[in-house]
Amino acid sequence: MIFSSHIKDLTEAVNKVTLALPLKAADPRYENVAMKIDYEKLYLFSTDGDVEMSTFAKISSKDVGAISVQAKKIQDTLKSLYDTEAEFNIDKKDSDKDYSLIIKTDRGKYMISARKALDERHKEKLNYNIAFKLGGLLLKDLINKTLFATSKDSMRLSMTGVLLEIEPGLLRFVATDGHRLVKLSKQHETGAEKNHQIIIPSRVLNIVDKLIVDEDVQISIDTENLRISFETNNTILVASLISESYPNYEAVIPLENDKKLLVNRSNLLSSVKRVSQFSSRGDVRLNIEQNSVDLSAENIDEGASAEETLTCDYSNESIKIGFNSKFLEESLTHIETEEIEFEFSTSTRATILKPIYDKEPEEDLLMLIMPVRINV
Repeated sequence: MIFSSHIKDLTEAVNKVTLALPLKAADPRYENVAMKIDYEKLYLFSTDGDVEMSTFAKISSKDVGAISVQAKKIQDTLKSLYDTEAEFNIDKKDSDKDYSLIIKTDRGKYMISARKALDERHKEKLNYNIAFKLGGLLLKDLINKTLFATSKDSMRLSMTGVLLEIEPGLLRFVATDGHRLVKLSKQHETGAEKNHQIIIPSRVLNIVDKLIVDEDVQISIDTENLRISFETNNTILVASLISESYPNYEAVIPLENDKKLLVNRSNLLSSVKRVSQFSSRGDVRLNIEQNSVDLSAENIDEGASAEETLTCDYSNESIKIGFNSKFLEESLTHIETEEIEFEFSTSTRATILKPIYDKEPEEDLLMLIMPVRINV
């Protein structure tokens, strides 16, 4: 079997499908890329058992056939080559299962081992009962504003993913790790006739974020088999959803926060970054008084400390409150407006952060951070 292709085109296709493979595979089946020649197209497929990726590259060939190659080997080989038209020759060895993939360019010849391709796709027939399109940039924005708040604790599996609530005409993304929470709602046609909840694994959304640019993404969901598909251009990602129930996140969002602080987001973010470097515990303290907020942190062991004062809009009684500086910094980073609003009740109850929009917003974003105990 012979086909020809530009190195650049094939490299891009291989790089896409290998996103589905784990960094370290316990099962050797999940180290490979399947390559199927079908005349003018080369179909590529990879899976880790839960995530499947398929795409194709345009080639020139008069043959049909399929092989499987070690993903890292083909990636490294293609990466080392310059972009040129190359001929790919697939030769069968003595064994029915063993092949050689020979790459010929105008400068040399390179040979790597290959095997007979096996179909590792999930065998169940999927019934996508929900389907809608999202713009690529919009989807990347929704992922970016929620994914950072997911849990890394595998013992709390549901919280390691992003909850997607699908309603007629509405999408809601929710992420929490138990110490912070993000809820982002967007008016959008979903094709759903009733409300649904699914949990998308963080790894899947990381892959999607790397995969898409600005083209539309077709999202299809099989709520019975707990599978989701993302399709863009010539690439399809199909993945398993998390089967556990998501915690009742609404129960932790306070409704009685009566103290409101308005402050410039970028100024506060810069101050948090500077002051938190002096904290021995990774926290930053806010002493909020009439129209001013003092930020402070200290490292008693090193005899280091820092303080900064910012102007703000605040007219309630004084309050001293502490936050994990990383959580506060990440929340401020993922809000885009010039001003933000903090809603407090006490120094030990959850604090809400909201963006302040200049005009009617196209989305509804709420962030929550649990305070840390400080010595007042």
